[in-house]
Amino acid sequence: MAESTRNRRVAIKVETTEGTPVAPTAATDYIASQDDFAMEPAFENLDNAEIRASIGPSKSIVGLENPTASFSHYLRHSGVEGQAPNYSDLVQAVFGAEEVEGTEYDTVAGSTTTVVNVDSGEGVNFQRGQPLLIKDGANGYSIRPIQSISTDALTLGFALSSAPASGVDLGKAVLYYPANEDHQTLTLWHYVGNGGAVEMMAGSRIVDMSVSASAGELINANYSLEGIAYYWDPIEIESTDTYLDFTDDDSTYAAQISAKFYKDPHQLAAALTTAMNATGTTQTHAVTYNNSTGKFNIANTTGSTLSLLWNTGGNAANTVGDKIGFSVAADDTGATDYDSDNAQSYASPQTPSFDDADPLVAKNQVVFVGDQGDNVCFKPSTVDISISTPKANINDICAESGRSGSVITERAVTVSVTALLEQYDADKFRRMRENSDTRFMYSFGSKSGGNWEAGKCGCFYIPTATVSAMSLEDQDGLVAMSLDLTAYVDNDGNGEIYLGFV
Repeated sequence: MAESTRNRRVAIKVETTEGTPVAPTAATDYIASQDDFAMEPAFENLDNAEIRASIGPSKSIVGLENPTASFSHYLRHSGVEGQAPNYSDLVQAVFGAEEVEGTEYDTVAGSTTTVVNVDSGEGVNFQRGQPLLIKDGANGYSIRPIQSISTDALTLGFALSSAPASGVDLGKAVLYYPANEDHQTLTLWHYVGNGGAVEMMAGSRIVDMSVSASAGELINANYSLEGIAYYWDPIEIESTDTYLDFTDDDSTYAAQISAKFYKDPHQLAAALTTAMNATGTTQTHAVTYNNSTGKFNIANTTGSTLSLLWNTGGNAANTVGDKIGFSVAADDTGATDYDSDNAQSYASPQTPSFDDADPLVAKNQVVFVGDQGDNVCFKPSTVDISISTPKANINDICAESGRSGSVITERAVTVSVTALLEQYDADKFRRMRENSDTRFMYSFGSKSGGNWEAGKCGCFYIPTATVSAMSLEDQDGLVAMSLDLTAYVDNDGNGEIYLGFV
């Protein structure tokens, strides 16, 4: 039966140990997918240099695994202020660190257009890059990132139009900020047609995240991932599922397999075959998986009667029977082979639950490029942000896949902005010529009554960048200027990009 891509389900889980798969356990582990979702197995094919009395090649040999995945997901908040979006594990895997501030603080007297003051002792609850949703009507509930903190004084990355009064609430923020190590790895699950098949990739690292915003279009993010191992219709055998008790030649045996995720049903069948034949029985056995029925068959291949002791065996409490489709309420007796009672199920074990927030349209938003005082929207038609985090693989002869892990080796952040050329504006070329420090902010979200809506907005902030390229082009008969910004770490080692939701 053909499967529909419209019925796919995609889940992500943070791994405790890189490359050790983790199954979804909650409805919130799932993310909304788009039509471009792709996951692919890949193996290095090693040339076999043997010459076998022919000018033709010898059979190539499978080497290291190199599975990949890519997909898009709309960039948006969760819909609840102070609550991370349900795809937050993806974003944290890119940046390295997440901070959720569930308490809302407010301003005190003495705030200015560039410095927001909070109550004594509250400054420790804020950090560089964190966006503030400054909830005063005079500023339209402005979004401003924090550039630096001095005790209880929060210096803003870009100035406000007017100083906020005392008692103005500052919102609840979810912040993602750059880390240099310990980036989490993910297990990525794809339930094809929600029942047709299951793809899974373990040890997944995000090697590229890009965000694209075009005026009047939905704001989209694309993720590219590389993993350690790929699985097709995997079956998890836990410590409570490892035994197969059976009787033949008038003796009872206990076959045991390893607790782990098996890469496909055939690998599990092979492990059971090996375990049964290693028990000391004088008979031979074969466990096979039927690709047409989705069922397992267990047989005594020497033709003797075989009994499968699902219910009365010494290890009945830890039987593998239910995992391979057998009804374990009673033993199977009186035959030489048995088919499992039930086919394998490849549907997701949970019904997904997604954030209650609509995708965002790139309109009525704010982009600043320049210094703290440059707080007039740059009026771009497109904004593209790229965060590249390539990894180095840890090759390991002892690992099943040939790789035991990987390490993020660098982070490269670039921004491309296209906007109509304003007459007399020579500032961006000056910045490029002088290699000047340049700040960038992109605030996105929805507004109501002219104010940003809490729980539905976010902000990218790059405090240190240079104008690395610029060009002019024709855009429907108008002159457009394209800028490329390259983010960098400052002399104090502070992070170069932040993403916050408010």
